[in-house]
Amino acid sequence: MGLSRLFQHLYGISLRPTPSAFGEVWHSDVHKLEVADQDKGVIGWIYADLFARHGKASGAAHYTVRCSRRTDDDDVAGDGTLPGQEARIQESLDFEAVKRHRLPNQDGVFQLPLVVLLCEFARPTRASGPTVLEWHEVVTLFHEMGHAMHCMSSF
Repeated sequence: MGLSRLFQHLYGISLRPTPSAFGEVWHSDVHKLEVADQDKGVIGWIYADLFARHGKASGAAHYTVRCSRRTDDDDVAGDGTLPGQEARIQESLDFEAVKRHRLPNQDGVFQLPLVVLLCEFARPTRASGPTVLEWHEVVTLFHEMGHAMHCMSSF
């Protein structure tokens, strides 16, 4: 939450834990964060998968699952779709209809970004205590979160 306080002071953007729907996350360690701008409201989501575990890829990474983009001026008819893909196209349109947002003080309707942030930090040694990061881990977290915030603010 220290990053949230920093982003709030610098950019007017906060990170808020938010519940995930059943099946939305791939492991119980993953936490969904709502990214909110003080003037525009929710501007995206980050899935934070921060702790090392067996079977998880090593290293740190940022993945843009869905980018921010304007959707109200799409030309579906001109997309050059393949025959037999109508059901998939309709599935995508239905999904976008739910995830479209009209942001205050902006023209248009936007698809909000989804970002995954992966790290492999050690779990807290005490059940009620925070994870204590080494300096290189703090640098890694800030680096990867910088990529995530770039995606969030690119609308």
